[in-house]
Amino acid sequence: MSLSQKPVVAPVVAPVVAPVVAHLLPDYNAFPPVVPAGTELRVEQVGLRQSRYQPLIICGAFPGQAGDERIGAMHIRRIRFSPLYRRLFQKISRLDPWPYGERMWRILDQERARLLHIHNEPKLLAALSRRLRATPLPVVAHIANQKPFRPQDLDLVSRFVACSQFMAEWLARTYGIEAARIQVIHTGVDVSGRPPVWALSPGQRQQRRRQWGIAEDAVVFVFGGRLVEEKGVQPMLEAFERLQHQTRQPVHLLVAGNVRDSQDPDNEKARYGRAVVARMAGMARVSWVGSLRPDQMHDFLLAGDVFMLPSLWDDPFPTVMLEAAAAGLPIVAAARGGITEFLRGCPHLEFVPDPGNPRDLALAMERLATQAGHRAEAGRWLRAIIEAHFDWSRVSADFEALYDQLLPASNLTPAS
Repeated sequence: MSLSQKPVVAPVVAPVVAPVVAHLLPDYNAFPPVVPAGTELRVEQVGLRQSRYQPLIICGAFPGQAGDERIGAMHIRRIRFSPLYRRLFQKISRLDPWPYGERMWRILDQERARLLHIHNEPKLLAALSRRLRATPLPVVAHIANQKPFRPQDLDLVSRFVACSQFMAEWLARTYGIEAARIQVIHTGVDVSGRPPVWALSPGQRQQRRRQWGIAEDAVVFVFGGRLVEEKGVQPMLEAFERLQHQTRQPVHLLVAGNVRDSQDPDNEKARYGRAVVARMAGMARVSWVGSLRPDQMHDFLLAGDVFMLPSLWDDPFPTVMLEAAAAGLPIVAAARGGITEFLRGCPHLEFVPDPGNPRDLALAMERLATQAGHRAEAGRWLRAIIEAHFDWSRVSADFEALYDQLLPASNLTPAS
């Protein structure tokens, strides 16, 4: 190069900062989840896998948790209320001068959130409505059950995400929301490092069963979920008693679930749960293992042969159903809510006509108890469906594709 020539200098291009997507959670469950909680589990698993967006999780603070924490890609900001504040302003006077929604908004402003993803709590949308009208942001409202919206808040939502087609139809029917504003994204389950039941040796299976005194030749029915009326626990217990008289096949019922923590005599959920626990204590071949952490659920399921899903309500799309399928367990269920979207087509599955009728449940249980080949075929079919369509990586990709639509690449912010 001659002295008269000037060197070519490449232009400096500022790197693009991934937009912050705020996942907003109610304050009644810990995050990351310490008990089975479908909403918190979904946010955790997607947040850990996001790559093109910065996941900011805003949630309530529980004892022992930091107010500001980073786990993998997730930035967690927790909102803490002192016991005195809760007593004075949320229980006695209910004036609440600095409520949860306002504290959320301050964090959203501090972290420069570009999109809000509200998870299964329309009350959070209502709490932020005044702020969103003054400072509009794209809002995703994720719906996993039939909690009511205020009609005046619906226009603030850019896209509704339903956990099942059943919930999408409920949104359209109840609020008249057009199809273009509703997207179905089924939840997922982690199968990496989680083998199905047939991948375990007989010794490994027996090791799991032995701790609960289960006979080696018993067919084990398992249930996992909250011990509340809508889950159909009492009819299931009565059906199991019937089953023991109907079949010569040794059977055992293994139950994992939490009881509502309340001593209030008027709390129906707590009263129901305590009654269920008392009944199980007096039943033969029934073991209650208490509440399990999410990371314990798969090992628990591997002790079983058949999963019980006796929901009395229109269960939108229960996460535990996917966990049971990932373990390779056939499922006894009724055609309620979004359950049919996953189970329809499963070989040897007959939906229970009335899950509240112990006789119907017992007949369905007996069919699977006496047919080992049918159990195996159904379990392998369910595991294959999980592997093909319900891994968390698919859910994360669906989320990011939705964010791409609401935050076009042309609007991304260069780093300063």
